[in-house]
Amino acid sequence: MSKLNTLSGGYKGGSPRVRSSNSIKPSPKNTPEIVNANELANTLKMWYVDGNLTKEGVQIVLNELNKIVS
Repeated sequence: MSKLNTLSGGYKGGSPRVRSSNSIKPSPKNTPEIVNANELANTLKMWYVDGNLTKEGVQIVLNELNKIVS
């Protein structure tokens, strides 16, 4: 008898299949998060006051917002 047969103990079956009871995963919800407009405005003001947003940057934001609402 070979060592392989001795170590395997004569088991000739394949690996057992494990079935999970949670095989169906719930689909993720794709609901968009609503942005608080007041918070966004305050953040933009803080960026401008802190020097992180220039007048040109503010103008770009305004132009893009006007494109959305027009």
